[in-house]
Amino acid sequence: MIDGPSKKFLEEALADILTPLAVAMVAHGLTLGSATRALKRAMLAAALRQGEDRKTDSKVALMTGLHRKDVRRLRSDTAEPADRKSLNFSALLIGYWISAPEFLTSDGQPRELRREATADGPGFDDLIGKTRIDAAPGTVVQTLIDQGVVTETRDGAFRLSEHAYVPETDSEELIAAFQATLTAHLETAVHNLLAAGDAPRHFDRMVRYSHLSEEAISELETYASESAQRMLEDVNAKARSFQERDAGTGGKGRFTAGAFVTPEKSGRKSK
Repeated sequence: MIDGPSKKFLEEALADILTPLAVAMVAHGLTLGSATRALKRAMLAAALRQGEDRKTDSKVALMTGLHRKDVRRLRSDTAEPADRKSLNFSALLIGYWISAPEFLTSDGQPRELRREATADGPGFDDLIGKTRIDAAPGTVVQTLIDQGVVTETRDGAFRLSEHAYVPETDSEELIAAFQATLTAHLETAVHNLLAAGDAPRHFDRMVRYSHLSEEAISELETYASESAQRMLEDVNAKARSFQERDAGTGGKGRFTAGAFVTPEKSGRKSK
């Protein structure tokens, strides 16, 4: 367990780290009680991940400050943890459509697809099969059209309209995406924070500039967003090819890469 000056510094940093989450909570009507319940579950999970030994309720209580009654109740509640929500099928399908060679034109753009395969290559139903989406093809097509991700041409082909899917505001999908991206970034940051000595650290870098004009911020936002999108599409294509290559090998490893851009044209508000 880490102690000393670094513990005090982390304690002082918690308010800043948690403020963005608190903003989301207040906006969605969640109170301190909700945060407390979530934090208790998180503290239990963190304690159980420390080392390989079986921890008693008393030991967990000592490590976390939780009451032993809370530990017993939470252990019972989380005995069968629920699976994390899978990525939205729209994002999965887009990722495959923009990277798999058989679904691209000669210049690397997503092909217009018929429902069934043609002489030009596989069709939309084949794309759904490749991504292992457990839904009827007709339902998938209509959902993507409703979302504005796919448009149907006059001659009945389907065209990809967006290279990235952004869920609707205040939807369960958007919250699931918020959970997935923020959790992954925090896990990377915590890994680097706790890595000892010469232990490898994950890549986690950022650039930050101030005293910029609104024009400069707008230009930087466009440049950074487009650059990040290209990088993610390249990584997506390579990861997809590896996944296909490794299919059937029993591999269980996971890989995550992300990017964020934060323009603040008026500067951060004072506390």
